[in-house]
Amino acid sequence: MKALLIDPVRHTVTEVEHTGNYRHIYELLSDKLNELEVDTFTAVGLQNGDAIYVDDEGLLKDPRYFFEWRGYAQPLAGRGLILGTDEEGGSIEPKTTLEEARRNVRFGELSVQGFEQITPHTVDHPVFGKAQVIGNRPVFGPPKTRKGN
Repeated sequence: MKALLIDPVRHTVTEVEHTGNYRHIYELLSDKLNELEVDTFTAVGLQNGDAIYVDDEGLLKDPRYFFEWRGYAQPLAGRGLILGTDEEGGSIEPKTTLEEARRNVRFGELSVQGFEQITPHTVDHPVFGKAQVIGNRPVFGPPKTRKGN
């Protein structure tokens, strides 16, 4: 099936083939050329029902390359993969077109300076009802200079 791959290192958004197997998501998100292996992923929901899959531990890997999705609150580290979702949570081809994805993505270089604690608050969760939100939010800054860059 068709999927959309966002690559912040190369500043590209391209159509790729996805087998439908969740293990293939790990392969598509990993960047062997830059030695970035993805061990666990998470999904960012889009308004049209599609999702952007990203490395769940991406912010902890001293990332430099990010992309922003218009309307999403923070930059996303590493590659992103856009897939659609059916009623049972399975992957399907995305509703988002290649052109729409290219219009909604902005690339940048940043560094994670640290994390700040989020003030605990309650939100309305679509499955669990009222849910308490606690945790940390990343603090971004200019990219760190590395030898050879």
